[in-house]
Formats: sequence, C-alpha cells, structure tokens
Amino acid sequence: MANELTALPEFTRRLFKHAYLVLPWFCATSEQHRLHVDDLAQATAWLKALCADRPLFFGPDAAMDKAHRELSRFYDLASPDQPATPANADARQALSRAWRHAYANRHVLQLRGHEVRLMRFFREIYVALKNTHVPELQCMARLIDTDVVCLARSIHPAGGWTPRQAVIDANTEMADLHQQLFGGADPTPDLCKQAHRAKPKTYARYQQLLRARREAARLRITEIFDNERWFPIVKSAVLYEHLKEEGLEDLLPSTFRGRVGVQPTGYPLTFYTYDGLELDSPPLHDVAMNPNYGRPEPDKDYKIHPPEDGTFYCESKAVVGESKTKHYTLAYKRRARKLKYESVHRLAEQIDAIRERLATHLDCDHRDTWVRALMCLLIDRHCARIGNQASTRRVDNKTYGITTLQTRKHVRVLDDWIILEYRGKHGQPQRHALPRYRTSNGRSGDPIGAAIADRLAELIHEKRRFLFTRTDRKPYTPQMVNEYFTAAPEPQPDANLPYGGAGSPCTVHNVRNYQATRVFMRLAEKFARRHPKPTYEEVLAGYQGRNRTATRQGRVGAIQVAARLLGNTPAICRKSYIDPQQQLLFFQRWGYRPPDCVIRDLFVQEDHDTYGVARALRRSRPRRVKADRRRSR
Repeated sequence: MANELTALPEFTRRLFKHAYLVLPWFCATSEQHRLHVDDLAQATAWLKALCADRPLFFGPDAAMDKAHRELSRFYDLASPDQPATPANADARQALSRAWRHAYANRHVLQLRGHEVRLMRFFREIYVALKNTHVPELQCMARLIDTDVVCLARSIHPAGGWTPRQAVIDANTEMADLHQQLFGGADPTPDLCKQAHRAKPKTYARYQQLLRARREAARLRITEIFDNERWFPIVKSAVLYEHLKEEGLEDLLPSTFRGRVGVQPTGYPLTFYTYDGLELDSPPLHDVAMNPNYGRPEPDKDYKIHPPEDGTFYCESKAVVGESKTKHYTLAYKRRARKLKYESVHRLAEQIDAIRERLATHLDCDHRDTWVRALMCLLIDRHCARIGNQASTRRVDNKTYGITTLQTRKHVRVLDDWIILEYRGKHGQPQRHALPRYRTSNGRSGDPIGAAIADRLAELIHEKRRFLFTRTDRKPYTPQMVNEYFTAAPEPQPDANLPYGGAGSPCTVHNVRNYQATRVFMRLAEKFARRHPKPTYEEVLAGYQGRNRTATRQGRVGAIQVAARLLGNTPAICRKSYIDPQQQLLFFQRWGYRPPDCVIRDLFVQEDHDTYGVARALRRSRPRRVKADRRRSR
C-alpha cells in the first residue's frame, strides 16, 4: 500500500524541524549520550538562531503552556558557544521537561502516522536519554526538510554501528541458514512448511533475520538517498545498480521502469511513474510494464473510471498462483473515486423515480425485464451483492452474489419467509430474509415487497439450477443487469428492452455505495445531535466503535453498522463503499484530523483537500443574517 502518511502538515513539520535542529547539539553535549557529531559548528549556529528567535513550537493549546515555559527557560539558559558550561546542563534539563510535558499532552497535537513515531523517538532522546532510535530519526529526517538531513547525518550512532554493516551481517548469516533449510532452492510456501516442521528453531531464526534485514535495508537505502542527495525520487535503473552493489537487489524488480522513492515504514520503497505519479501499491514480483499506459481506456462495464485517463502503469504476478495485479497511480485512483461518488450523488437525486420504474417493470410480462428488475430491487432493498461467475470457479474460496445464486444451495422457503443465504467476499456470510405477505394487510402495507416475494416464489418453483435465469436457462451476468439498470426508460426493442430500462445514472454496483453512505450520514447526524462538543476519543469511537472494558462502555461505530448492512468488513466498507467526503466530514466538522486508517485507505491529501471537504463544511454552516438597521417608525 502506498503510504499517504508521509505527507506531514505544516504544523507538525515545523515542530519536528525544530527538534531536529537542536538534536546534534543535545547529543554532543549530553553526558548520557556522548555521541560524536561531525559538524558541531553548524549545529551551534542553528541553536544560536533558535535562541534568538525563541520559537514556541508545541502549538497554541493551553495544555502546552507548561511545555512552552520550560522551552523559554531553555532559550534563556543555553550557551551554544560554551558547551562545557554548567548552564547548559540546566538548559538540557529544561528542554527535557518541555518534551516530557509535550509528550504527556500529545493528544492535543492530533498526531498521525509517522508523526506518532517521531514524537516517541524524540521523547526517548530528550527525556529518557536513550540512543536506541537515532538511526530511525536519521532515516525520517527527509520527511521534514532537506536542511535537517545533513544535521541528522552528522550524528554517529553509538558503538560504530552502521546500516551497511548490518545488511552485510544479515546477508551472510541468512545465506548459511538458507542453505541449511532449503538447500539452495528458492523458498516456496511448501518448502517453508517443511523447513518449519523439520527445523523449527533454525526457521524461526531465519524469519527473525528476514525482519532484521528488511529494517537494516530501509536504513541503508535511506542513507544512500541522503548521501547521493536524491530528493525525493530517483530513476529505478540508477537505484538498482546501487542496490546490486549492496546485495539488496531483491527489493527492486529489475523489470520495473520508472522512478523510486524511500519511505520509513512498511515496504522500504515507493514506486512512481516517470512523471512522478505515485503508484497505489508496490509491484514486487514478475513485473510487466504496460505499453498502452497513457492511452485513454473507457470503462465499458462499470463506468466509474475517468475516461480521459490512461490505463494501468504496470502489472505484477503473485508469488504463489497465477493471479495478476494491475497497478494504477494514486492520482488515477483519486479521480476514479471522485467520479464514482459523483454518480452516486446523482443516483440519490433520482432514486425515487428509478424505484418506481423497477416496480412497474416487475409487473410486466417480459421475462428478461421483470427478472432483471427483481434483481435490482433485491440489491436496493437488501444491499445484496451482484456476484460474478469467476468468483464461483475458485477452488478454495468461492463467493456468490445475486447473479450466481443456486436454487437448491442458497434458497430456503419457510411458511412466511424466503431466505437467501450465501457466502460473500472475504468469507462474510450473507443472509436476506424476505416476508411472503400471506395476509391482505401485509400486502397492502408493502405492495412492492409482496410483488418481490411473488416473483421470487415463481422463480423458485421453476427449479432451475440458478435462481435468476434467462429464457434459455442461462444465468445473467453483471453486465446484463447493468445494461438494463443504466438504459434509458424509453422502450428499446432492439436491445431486448421493450419496456425500457431503469434509467439510472450509474451501475447497479453503486447502489450499495448509496445505501452505505446514506446509513453513515444518518448515524453521523445522530451522533452530532447527541454530542455537540465531543472529544476526539468520542468522535473516534462514534466512527469506528470501541470495545468494552472495565472502565468504559462499548460502542458500535457508524462504520460497523454500515458494514453489517452490506455484509462486509468495516475496513472494506470504509475503503470502498462510503463516500470519502462524508467520512472526512465526520472528523473535520469539529476540527479533528482523520485517523491513520482513513488517510491511508482513502488516499487523503490533507494539504490539497481532494474530496472538497472545506466546501462541504461551508455549505453545512448556517448563514448569518444581517440585522436590519433601519429604524422603525
């Protein structure tokens, strides 16, 4: 997954920049650290400038007043030109107290992603006086500013440890263990299972070395980027030659063509096009570049991708199996998501008229029309999945939907109910209960529901293999349902639509997006009425829920409710079904930053407002009415 959390906002970037500017002087003069600094004169010059400007960089919140007082005391006591003076010891203690208070009240800073790690690492340096994460701080300096990279690299970690030597040691030991476990062969999943059973301790050490090598490789690659002054990305061919010299060429596929950057968490590398557009996920195995990248590729099936954009950039093959993954750019994904939810908004405006057409078509005498109308109504009323035939052909993880339901396997008829039960994506069980409305009061109360039950009973009585079939007994495909759902309402005999289509502005897949977004918005408004001024913990619990503990009550979040409605996981619901603008509004209406999961899954750019949250906030605020200043007679 591409890491959107590397983009720090201006406030935290300024906070940690000041922390980096003081770091070399603090490490060189502190008796507990005693780290060697190459260019102490430059660090002293930066400290002089800070003492002259006296920036209070912990933010305007009142909870940081005590930290700012200690910071002012540090500026008063610090003597940059005289490292050995006793006043510097008092200054370092004041700085430690400032960071201790800031760390204790860090919740007011609303830190995210890498900011949390930076805050913890600086707390270890300034408060706990430990050198454990100095290499990580050097690695993350490029996230802040190019000015602090040289300062951070001037510090030498204790004991003469270097990332390059750590990589060499890990490669040497891993080669010996690889020979013992696999005999020189490539470690396939079957060989790994055999090695784990035969030599569990050796295999555990091998896995430990893999993790240590990955971390050392990240530090070494970042060091290469800093030494070569590659900011922020470099051509993949150039980096591959450097990695080959270091014994790290396995981290970058030789067939990838583009540009590469480095990130401090997750996979060490991020992948870009030659134009500098970041890919949505790293292509890691058997990469094949797409020669048609950049050419317009209209989306004929779902119509949710920007037609003016090019197609995918490259394609990678899974390590196990024959599945392939297409890698698009983040810019493409953002535009596709925006276009998708714009069509969902149009669907919300026309949903009543579409439902009337579906109800009318349900009573017609043309089989293809009323069966497809029935399928669309089930998707609308019960948030059912549409399914596809490819998902039913899997060996170990078969999934189903409306178009692939089998009469004997997925349908149960009770006295008063028709039950549809099947397995959806990610192993989530799906269950839809439809009342049969045997009484006149029930049928008059919900005539459309009664018509759905009658038509469904008619299909069940046919006893065909698939529940929803055409005249030739073949099942419908999602494309056939979409053709009906998006077709104009005028009669089209040539397209096998004598009564016309549903006239929807989007495909039937987006009906689930509409339902999930509608439920989420209703729960968000309910939460806002109950909590006029909530804390961030309350907002987070209202969004994603929280477990019950001995000191607090459990809570079901809005995402969890929408996920239950769809029969899906909360993560997939957040990422693929609920409007990103509404999710961001849930936090930003009170001035809170969204959590890491939202930033990562929705490709949020906080500095660019991709989803128009600011505009939506302005619309939602009540307009002030100017008082009539005319005097009444």
